[in-house]
This record gives sequence, structure tokens and C-alpha cells, in this order.
Amino acid sequence: MAGRVSPGDKLPFFRYDTPYSAQNRFRDLLAAQAPLVLVFMNNFGHPVTRTFAERYARTYRRLYSGGFALVVRSRADKLARSIGPGTLPYPLLCDADGVLYDLLDIPQRSGGLTAYSLEAWQILREAKKNGYRPPKDARLDLPLTLILDVAGTVLFSHYGGSLTDVPEDCAAMQALLEELDLARPQAVDEPDDDSDVTIYAPADEAPSIPGLDSRDDRDDVLDKTGVLRLFEDIRKD
Repeated sequence: MAGRVSPGDKLPFFRYDTPYSAQNRFRDLLAAQAPLVLVFMNNFGHPVTRTFAERYARTYRRLYSGGFALVVRSRADKLARSIGPGTLPYPLLCDADGVLYDLLDIPQRSGGLTAYSLEAWQILREAKKNGYRPPKDARLDLPLTLILDVAGTVLFSHYGGSLTDVPEDCAAMQALLEELDLARPQAVDEPDDDSDVTIYAPADEAPSIPGLDSRDDRDDVLDKTGVLRLFEDIRKD
């Protein structure tokens, strides 16, 4: 498949990396958390992405009838310097090369005027006061919000018109599930194939994730991170 997805379409299963684990199976995430709200945003260093990532972390417990995962266009090995296991209460899927973004035909915009809402401008203004300097001529991915069942079938799809056109927080996700009558697990057939599309190709070139091979290293990463510390420096990616 390639192009914009609509309810009834099915995403392929794939393997993904997080800042704290490599080559995870998307099918396992769906099996554990479906119906899954999957939100695609820009790289993790963008102030809007950081703002919503923190907001989702603070309100995560208000989503109790489904699961949630955030997809960012960032490198897992780079984020691993500041994000350790337990830093975020939800999975952070890293797709630096934009494989999924291209597959799902997520639009890009160049220049802030075509992508920023009033809320986004306010976030960016505060970020600039703290030292953030946006790269010139940067292309920004508009967001995408999906709700998927355990088989990867799209139950809901919304391509955002601005950088902040995503669920406001996890309470809004819960309300959306209830409004769509998706708050209870869906009775769907289990997939009968076991093929996965790998974001990193070939599969054995998945990035090395610091802190996974050594218990001491992992503890050191955790000692230096935490949700509050993580979002203090908006210039990190």
C-alpha cells in the first residue's frame, strides 16, 4: 500500500526502534494495546512535538480504553542519550528516514506560514525565548492520527491541517474512542501471516541503542533523565 489511508485500509506489520529497544514488532504492540491511537508528528526536537509529547505523558492515565504510541521522525540512537526506559509512559516509535511517513503519504510543508496554527506559533514563540532557533527552509511534516485494531486495520484516520491538529491530550483520545464506539476491544480475526516490513533495511542494521547491553549503563542513563529534565532543553533532538 502507498498513499493516504482511510477507515478500512490495513497497515502492513513492521519492526520499529525506540530510544530504549530495537527491532520491536508492531504486531505485538497492537496485540497488547488495540484499539491503538497512533499519532505521527515531526522530529522530537521540534518544540510542538516536545510540547505534545509532554502533554501526552502527563495525561496518559486518562486513556484507559485503548493504547497510544507516538511516531517521530528522529533517530533512536540519538534520542537514547536522553530518553531511557520509563521516561515516557507510552512507546516512542522512531522513523528517521520517514519510511512510514512516505508510505502513508503524510504531507510536508516548507515555511511556517503554511503549517503553524495560532497554538503552534505561541509554542514556537516561547521556544525562541529559551534559545530555540528553527533551521532555515526546513520542511515540516503535518501530523496524522490513526486508530488501529489488533489486525492493523484503520478504524479512524485524520490528516492534520497544521502542526497542532492532533488530539489535545490523552483525555481527548479517550473521548474519541468513546464517540466512535471503539472503547472496548474489537472482535477481529487474528492475522494469518508473519511478514514484517522493516523500517531499517536491512534488518541487521538497526541502530545500536546505548544502555541496553550493560545494566550499569542503563542505570546511568535513567539517572540523568526523567520527563521534567527531558523537556527543559528544547534544542535537543
